[in-house]
Amino acid sequence: MRRIWAWVAATAGGAVLALVAVGLVLPGLEELSWIAGSGSFVLTAVAVVLAWPRHGPQPPTSTPVAAGVDNRLGDNHKAADQVGIPHGDLILATPTASSVPGWVDTALLVDQTDARELGVHAALPGTISDELPPYVVRDADTELDRRLEAAAASPRGGLVLVVGASTAGKTRALAAALVRTMPQRLLVAPPEGTNLRPLPAWLSARAAQAPHGWVVWLDDLERHLGASGLTPTLLSQLGQADAIVAATIRQKQFQLLRPTTTDHGPQGVSYAVLKFPAVTIDRCWSPAERERAMRSEDQRLIAAAGDGRFGVAEQLAAGPVLQQAWQSGPDNGHIRGYAMVAAAVDLARVGLTAPLTREQIAQAHTAYLPGSPPLPEEAERAWEWATQVRSGVAGLLVPTDHYGHRWRAFDYLTTETPIPESTWRTALKLATNEDCYGIAITAKSEGEIGIAEAAWLPLIKAGDTLAMFFLGDLLREVGRVEEAERWWRQAAEEGDTFAMFFLGGLLVRVGRVEEAERWWRQAAEEGDTGAMSSLGGALAGAGRVEEAEGWWRQAAEEGDRAAMFDFGDWLAGVGRVEEAERWWRQAAEPDDTLTMHMLAYRLVGVGRIEEAERWYRQAAEEGDTDAMSSLGDLLTGTDRVEEAEWWWRQAAEEGDTGAMSSLGGALAGAGRVEEAEGWWRQAAEEGDRAAMFDFGDWLAGVGRVEEAERWWRQAAEPDDTLTMHMLAYRLVGVGRIEEAERWYRQAAEEGDTDAMSSLGDLLTGADRVEEAEQWYRQAHEEE
Repeated sequence: MRRIWAWVAATAGGAVLALVAVGLVLPGLEELSWIAGSGSFVLTAVAVVLAWPRHGPQPPTSTPVAAGVDNRLGDNHKAADQVGIPHGDLILATPTASSVPGWVDTALLVDQTDARELGVHAALPGTISDELPPYVVRDADTELDRRLEAAAASPRGGLVLVVGASTAGKTRALAAALVRTMPQRLLVAPPEGTNLRPLPAWLSARAAQAPHGWVVWLDDLERHLGASGLTPTLLSQLGQADAIVAATIRQKQFQLLRPTTTDHGPQGVSYAVLKFPAVTIDRCWSPAERERAMRSEDQRLIAAAGDGRFGVAEQLAAGPVLQQAWQSGPDNGHIRGYAMVAAAVDLARVGLTAPLTREQIAQAHTAYLPGSPPLPEEAERAWEWATQVRSGVAGLLVPTDHYGHRWRAFDYLTTETPIPESTWRTALKLATNEDCYGIAITAKSEGEIGIAEAAWLPLIKAGDTLAMFFLGDLLREVGRVEEAERWWRQAAEEGDTFAMFFLGGLLVRVGRVEEAERWWRQAAEEGDTGAMSSLGGALAGAGRVEEAEGWWRQAAEEGDRAAMFDFGDWLAGVGRVEEAERWWRQAAEPDDTLTMHMLAYRLVGVGRIEEAERWYRQAAEEGDTDAMSSLGDLLTGTDRVEEAEWWWRQAAEEGDTGAMSSLGGALAGAGRVEEAEGWWRQAAEEGDRAAMFDFGDWLAGVGRVEEAERWWRQAAEPDDTLTMHMLAYRLVGVGRIEEAERWYRQAAEEGDTDAMSSLGDLLTGADRVEEAEQWYRQAHEEE
């Protein structure tokens, strides 16, 4: 220590001598400036010496105790706040010697967290305080509490996922539910891009610090999916460490990234966790919610609840104000500012989750500038306009760190305009490997096949077999089957069991069953339950029943719900109906309307109508439009036509085209022709091919044959032998025999045995018996 002070004294002396020399050179300095400058110089010199790195043993340092959730700094090199004004204390969390990040060791009790630190948008300033308005009870709160309590009680933990539009209030609702149900749990908030695989071990090692357990907080889950490794298996490991995961995700990303409940698909991308049933928070508040807000003493809540044009939460977050400010930018002289924000909005739309530098935004924004006068404003003025905090809440561009190095568009801002080609290309240049997955999936959904392919290729070059699988799936969907097979085969040969599974399915469709069975067996032996189920089906079809049952049972016992349904179907087919029902019931989960629907369908098949109705009704009452439509069909069969019509109408008004078609049939039968035609036409115009056929049948029946034919032809797709067959059948009915033959023949030549038989019937009626026999024989041999 004495040596340190000797250094300080020597440095201070040197600094004073330097000041004297300066005084000799610059004698004209004002006395006050001299004194201030002198003091500053000396203090700076001392500070430099004290801060100079010294080698040798250092005293141990303790991990800082957090005064807020470290969701931004320390080990976080990506996102911070959603808005530009940080709240609470800044935490410089230092990793411990065991490389555990600061956000683990600075966990807070749930009831001590600041909702704004968890991602809740700032609110319009109040007349008394700039704090958030008091929480208003949402209609989904009871369900949220139930899900959290169930996850906490389960030894396997679980994910409680809240879905909603930006500024719907989903983050605030989930944070409030945590405080109600588990206030004494410790909450950790991993930064974006964090690998969560080591987290169970870290939390288990700190179990004594969290006697009531842990909460892992993942706001905007879509920004965590790629790198996190968050799979159902990891959720189970976290559960064993007494941790549950609480997460939010925006509605559009949820719909885009979520696989269906019974899909057999890759788990490695982490999107399989989105199969978990979610709680939806509506953007537009219900009358009951608005009434509760109106009873508040907070004038911001009262004003927002009284304006029915928008949701209450979006108004509090100034979402509509910011959207209007952005859209009116060009008219107000901010052409370049508008373009900068548009670039950031679209880069997020295409799947780029990482925040952007000012330079990256500037590079991308030129695609949004007009090609003709007026000329855009200068760049500095544009940036100032785009980042200006409005209504005391946020700017159009908001910083994601405390230094203004990284930015995002305010997440409420939306547009439906086409995304420029250059923006897709810019996103590919800026993308991390995890972003490439999101960009490819988004591009595929937007019909940008070339972009999707380009997003997968860099990953494939790096040896990513999952990317090979996804590229193969993309190519198969656009008809490039040989290329799809090549990529799936390469991934399968490198050990990817998903590729093995799908390659087997592709091979079966082209008649290479033995090769398919080999790939399914290899994947099944490596534990792939989807391959076990498919192998069971192939073996059963070949008469190897005992082996088939063994694989089906193994897949079902390992929890594969699709396998449970398939195994049950086979059991029912061989007369073991009770056992089949047990598997079907095990597959149907109370919170999963899709599996309820599937169970009900199978119960109808074995004549258990009352039970089937109960399952259909439960799924329908939870909002499943397919179940509403099926319940309507079931009720019609039991002569409860009015109730059936009610359910069909409910589903139709929610956009279910099958229900629209069924409702059209019911209304036509009741003589309400105009209303019937309206529903049929809407379903047909929305692309429902079954509705096109049904609408065409009705049109033909009332003499509008030409219009009927137009719908039938639109319904028949070149690659769909079933619709070719259906069109041919209808053309026979209106006497268009030659055209009908052409469609029957096309379907028959593509392997449709029903079309072969129908073509044989048509040829027999035309006295072309010898040719008819050939088609009958071929149909018999292929059945």
